[in-house]
Formats: sequence, structure tokens, C-alpha cells
Amino acid sequence: MFLHPRGRMTRLALGCAVLCLAVAGCGGGDDDGDDNGTAPQPAPGQPEPPTDTVLKDWPRINSSITADAAIESRVNSLVAAMTLEEKVGQMTQVEIQEVTPEEIRQYHIGSVLNGGGSFPKQDKGAAVTDWLAVADALWAASMDPAKPRRIPLIWGTDAVHGHNNVKGATIFPHNIGLGAARDPDLVARIGAATALEVARTGIDWVFAPTLAVVRDDRWGRSYEGYSEDPEIVVSYAGKMVEGLQGRLAQDAKANEKVVATAKHFVGDGGTDQGKDQGVTRVTERDLLNVHARGYIPALEAGAQTVMASFNSWQDPSQGEGAKAFKMHGSRYLLTEALKQKMGFDGFVVSDWNGIGQVTTENSNATRNCSNSDCPEAINAGIDMVMVPYRADWKAFITNTIASVRKGEIAQERIDDAVRRILRVKLRAGLFDKPTPSARLASREVGSAEHRALAREAVRKSLVLLKNNGRVLPLARNAKVLVAGKSANSLENQTGGWSLSWQGTGNANADFGGGTTVWQAIQKIAPNAELDTSADGAKGSDAYDAAIVVIGETPYAEGVGDIGRSKTLELTKLRPEDLAVIEGLRAKGVKKIVTLLVSGRPLYVNKELNRSDAFVAAWLPGTEGDGVADVLFRAADGSVAHGFSGKLSFSWPKSACQTPLNRGDATYDPLYAYGYGLQYGEETDQSAYDESSATVGCGIQDGGGTTAEPLAVFEGGANQGNWKLRIGAESSWSNDVTLASSAVTSTPSNELQAVPVDDKAGRQWAAVKATWNDKPGQLYMQSANPGDLVDLMAYQNSGGALVFDLRVVSAPTDPVKLRVDCGWPCLGEIDVTSAVKAQPVNAWKEVAVSLQCFADAGTDLAIVNTPFLMYTSGRFEAAVANIRWEPKRTPNVGCNGAPIAAAP
Repeated sequence: MFLHPRGRMTRLALGCAVLCLAVAGCGGGDDDGDDNGTAPQPAPGQPEPPTDTVLKDWPRINSSITADAAIESRVNSLVAAMTLEEKVGQMTQVEIQEVTPEEIRQYHIGSVLNGGGSFPKQDKGAAVTDWLAVADALWAASMDPAKPRRIPLIWGTDAVHGHNNVKGATIFPHNIGLGAARDPDLVARIGAATALEVARTGIDWVFAPTLAVVRDDRWGRSYEGYSEDPEIVVSYAGKMVEGLQGRLAQDAKANEKVVATAKHFVGDGGTDQGKDQGVTRVTERDLLNVHARGYIPALEAGAQTVMASFNSWQDPSQGEGAKAFKMHGSRYLLTEALKQKMGFDGFVVSDWNGIGQVTTENSNATRNCSNSDCPEAINAGIDMVMVPYRADWKAFITNTIASVRKGEIAQERIDDAVRRILRVKLRAGLFDKPTPSARLASREVGSAEHRALAREAVRKSLVLLKNNGRVLPLARNAKVLVAGKSANSLENQTGGWSLSWQGTGNANADFGGGTTVWQAIQKIAPNAELDTSADGAKGSDAYDAAIVVIGETPYAEGVGDIGRSKTLELTKLRPEDLAVIEGLRAKGVKKIVTLLVSGRPLYVNKELNRSDAFVAAWLPGTEGDGVADVLFRAADGSVAHGFSGKLSFSWPKSACQTPLNRGDATYDPLYAYGYGLQYGEETDQSAYDESSATVGCGIQDGGGTTAEPLAVFEGGANQGNWKLRIGAESSWSNDVTLASSAVTSTPSNELQAVPVDDKAGRQWAAVKATWNDKPGQLYMQSANPGDLVDLMAYQNSGGALVFDLRVVSAPTDPVKLRVDCGWPCLGEIDVTSAVKAQPVNAWKEVAVSLQCFADAGTDLAIVNTPFLMYTSGRFEAAVANIRWEPKRTPNVGCNGAPIAAAP
């Protein structure tokens, strides 16, 4: 075994970059067109590192938090006294909306979490005192003196860029921006500030830092990674852990610290085509030397928990038919590599219902785990199981206890998991800390000090890509027009994982603090004006400059994937952005400064060409003042804050130049890794090629065409390999059989389905679904949901999703229509207006272009759900004759509104 001694991380980091030369898929993207302009950029690649910096095996870690004899003795005594029910309860983590204090007592629950968009009493505006009240109640239940063993609960939260679930908290730039800052000390200070705000709400544990090395920018979680290269991840990982966690109970500020999580182990940033929860196809050498590199300093800094990743790992060196192993079921990686070889003695927690994705094959059969039953995941090394929903976690406890008694899980494995959980709780001082509300006197989040730190982080994260004619910095007395959909939007500034899971549905007031770019400019530029039009209507030659804030709108895991059917071209993703820039230019605005808000590098040649200056702002968080600090001169005309950010992700010169990473054999970016202009540099750039890709980046041959319709549900019967199902929160998968008049219902009656006659009067040839004020869906899916079918030919043939619909009672909430490509890959359209426009109790044919779903995110080459109707209110409707038809004219538009028939 090759052992990596401590104290050599700097040399190790410098050598990491070139290791991607051996990574599968590292060959760089193809250049779609000639580059008519040349951007200044450092030379690509790095020299081959000394051979002793390449890890040959998983190295032994020397953690800063070492074994303590007194703690170990206490852990052993507890484990020896605990019942099996208590032990399995400690291994169970549930969502705060899905458990009561009494259930904490009864089932000995060891941990809770709040998912993205989950708040006390489901109030987005919940105050810190509301969070503390929940923390106190759950903690008190776990510490009830009537219990034979009082073991404190531990609460985990996704504080991935500040305490981003809590109103009023400071939201820092996402990791992609921090990577551009190249400042490990800044990261440590952000970790400490985040920990303090989390601790003040009574929460003990954060699911951070993310240590993904992002190799394909199509991944919807790219912004959660610091860089495409392990060198920055290595330099940040330990610093963030130190800031968040310190030395836990041994720290002088122990009550201001939280338990940190190194996630997601391992290879989440390296999946094929950037597909969330997809397959990472790399050799073990590259899995270790590229994707796992950040775990070494994180564990050395004392990270006490590791979260298993959703992705699978397939080692191409094992041959073409090598199995892709789910990380949640990989004993080799979770136990042998992480725990035994590296010596990690904290605990491994699963991701949200992650055990349900594990499949085990042996000589006799294939076993599919469920969210509530997976001995294989526990045997693989999962110690704490995140099983959020009440129906699942109760069944999980029952099933796991039964598995131990049947010998499917060894008692020793259960004891090991519980030892690890108790060890972390003791190291964190949770057994000795008072009730959460009594730990800190202050209830403040979003303090002036923390917002100043976030403002500093924004300044340091900005990357100046272009500054022709030295347009920037602007004078404070300049007449400036501020435009673009993101100019006055904290929602767009903060991105995903901000108040809500996907970061959507948030008004500026919901954040309880912070400053938009427009608000920041208003403070210092008295002659600035805001243009909220979609085409730069207020523009004129009276303005010295326009600052146009463009880019992506919020997304998070799954939903944010570019997918096979799309490209990295901003103009195709957000055509309204180019329209604003062109409108302002046409109206005579003298200079255009474009600020790109995005969670990844994008192909923006058209926008670059029409801008005099261009800034990559990433997702800067709540403190827009940091942007204005750099764009404008100081009051005395001097440069108060210059640009210092450098790209931690390579910038593409064509729409499908992905993967694109430093060290690729054919590395040829528009702006290279490490690029970033500073004020005073002579850098005028000429126009770049504006070629657009005609098909999505993941489509090789376009999938051909077809003239044959695809029957999905006809005559009341399933067609082909498709099955009719209903689903709701109590159970998302319930088969519907229409062979009798019996009602099919979800377990908690959120949704019922019953056979009815179709428009031709055929008996039981249609299905009527009734929603009862709860989220639910009626859908057609592959009999085996894992079976993905290439239906791209229907998109290529001008196809549409077609079905007969009879509205029995109008919907009270929005109705969504979807086509899924293996959750979380999906495309969704709001068809509420079309549904409400339909006469009640009259059959009408609905036809929606398949291109609408492709544009919304469906990869039609890997479909497993060709039809899905969803709502969360009251609604009753009958559906029949579901099919896909080529060369079909739609009667419902991509905006969900009816399309008027031609006269």
C-alpha cells in the first residue's frame, strides 16, 4: 500500500491536475467552428508530476480528531446495554415533517434532517425561535429521563452556501464562485460563519462540504463543486471542515461549531454526460487520484461524517461488460477503502432514499432494494440511513430488525454502525450540551459581519472575461441603465439550494435580507436607472453604459442537468437574454457590460460579441454589493476593488465542447482554466465564431425518424411494456388494473383511479382519476422503471404526446404534464390553462409537441415514463387512448395554453 504522509498536500495538489489525462472521456470537446477571435489564456496542461504524488492505493489518514479512550469506553458500555430496537433507531434519520416527538421517544430515532424547502410548520418565513422550538422538542424527546438510555438526537441540514434554508441568513456564493476566488482562508472563514448561523438555530450537523471534481459541466450540480481540477478541491476541503467543525467538543468555541460532512463519496462529479445519479466510468486509479483527492484533507481535518453518493462506479479496466456498482451498495468503497484502508472512524450516512436504488445480483436471483428494506446497503457500510418519509422509516426499522434476526445483517455490523454514530455524538459534545436553545445567547443570523464576509467573497469570485476599451470600472456619476431578468432578483442571484430545494418560488422579500445587483448599484450610482423590459426598451444614446444581468434561473440536482437533448448555449436556453442586449445596442447605448449569473460555464459567444465587457458572476448569493464594489470606481475615482477571480472551470468555445478539462489531450477552450483579467490589462478581443449546434450534446445520430404511432394505453389496457400507475406521497408507485370496476387508491387516499367508459362508449376503456387536495400523479411507466427506451425518432418526426381528456371537475391547483427519462431526468409543462379551457364532462383530444418536453429537459432517447399528469389540489378527470403520434400538429402549446385551430 502507498501511504501518503501528512504535510505533503501542497505538492500533491500541484500534481493532481494532469491525472485527468487518463480519465475516460477526458478528450475534450469538438470545436464546432473556427474561432475568429483570440482570448488571452495560460498554456494548457501541466508537466507530469513526480511519480510519488500519484496515489497507488487508498492512503491511511491521520485525522486531527483522534481516538479518545474515555469516549471509546463510554461507547462500548452504551452499545453493550442497548436493545436491538434502540440500535436500529439510532441508525435511522427521518425528515422533520415526518416525525413527532412521541415517535422520537417510541422508536429511539437517532437523527432528523430538514430537506430543501422544509421549515418549521412549513412556514418559509419561520423565525430562528421557531427553528429552536422544533430543535428543543425533538431533542427533549430523545433525552427523556424516562428512557433507559438517553442518547441525544443529531439534526442535519443542507447548509451548502450558508444556512440557506433559513430566512434572514447570509447566503454566500456557491462553491463554483469560491473556486474562482482561489482563497482557502476565505473558505475557512465562510465555514465558521455558516457553522455559527446553523448552531444559532439549534442544528448540530451540516451536509457540507461537497468535494465533487466536476468533469462535465452538463451536470446540474456543477455549481456545488469548487473546480474541474482536484488541486482547488484539495486546497479547500480541509479548510472548510476546519471552519465548520473545528475540533468539535475540544474547540474553544465548541457551541459555535457543527459536525461536517464530506460528500458525496465518491465520483459524483464524473458521471457520463454529467447525468445526475449516473455512472462514473473511470479506473480505480483515477477514481482515487481525481475524484477522491479532496477527501484526504477533509478527513485529515477531522470530518466526522461521509455521505454516500447516488452515482454508480464502473471500472472500464474490468472489461466491456463490467458491472456499474451503486455507491450505496459498494462494500469495497465504503468499508474496505474508506473505513479500513483510510481508517475513517466516523459514520457513513446515506443520501435521500439512496438505499432504494441498490440492486444485488447473485447466482440465483436479482434483488431490488426498496427505500424501507435494504440489508445490502447496511452490509456495504451505510451506518445511518436517510429514510425521510414516515411510511418508509417505520417499515425500515421493522425490516432491519427482522433482517438481523434472520441473519441477513450480522449483529456485529449493527454494533459497528451504532458505535460510529455514538462516537461522533460524543466527540461533538452532544451528550453534555444543554437543550439547543440554551447553547448560545444570540439568535442572530445574517449579521453585518457575516454579510460583509459574503460581500468580500462575491468580489473575489467575479471573473472578468472581457474588457474591450477598458470600459470597466465605471464612474459613479455615469448615466447607467441596469437591465436583464436577473438584475433585481435574489432568487436568480442565489440559485438552487436557497430557501427551497430547487431555489425557485422565492420573492426578494422571502430572503429577509440581502441586496440585488440593482439595489447595490442604486446605492452608489445616483444616475442609474432600471429597465425591466424584455427588449431593452428604455435604452438610448443618452446612457453611457448598460449593465445587463443575464443567465440561468435556479435549479438543483436532476432538474439542472443539461441532458442529451440540450447544449451549453445560453441563447438556446434563455433566448430572452440576447434580445435584451441586442435591443439596448440597437437603441444606441454607448457601452454594454454583461454580467452572467450561472451555475456553470456556458457557450455565450453571441452575448460576448455584443458586449464591450463581460463578467462571470456565477451564483453570488445575497450580497449584490460585492458586484457593485468591483464594477464601479470609488467615490474619489480610484479603483477601490479590482478583479482577482480566476476560472476554476474551463470555458467552452463551442456549444458542445464538453467534457472540457485542463490537461485534456485536445484542450482548446475559449478561456482556459486559470484565466481572468485584471484592470489595466490590454486585452481587446475581436468577435468569436457564433455557430450553434443543431442537436443536443448527447445525441450522436439524431435517432432517425418514424411513421408509426406508439400506443401506450388503449381500450383500457396497457400497451407494449408500459403500465398504468398512480402515485402520491404515501406511495409513489401503485399499479392500476382496469379489469374490474374496483377503485385503485394510494395508501392514504390522496389519489384514486377507477375505470370508466371512453368517448366511444367502450366499457372501461378509460381511467378516471380523483385528486383529493394532495400531491399525486397518474402516469404510464415502463413495467420495470429502470428500462429506458430510445424514442428520439418521434421527436425527429415532429411527434406529439396525444390523449383523450374529459374534465369532470376543474382543478384547484396547477396541472402539470410530464415525460420522464428516469427520475430526476424529466420535462414538465404547466397545462392548467388548457385544462381549464376545456368544457366540463366533454371529451377532447390533447396533443402536445414532444419538442416541448425536450426543451423542458426530457431526454427522449431514454424514456421510461411517456405520460404523467400531476397536480396537488382537487381535480377529477378521465383519460383514454394515450399515444405518441409522428407528424402531429399540436393543439396545446409549450406554454400550456390552447392553440387556436387554423381558420
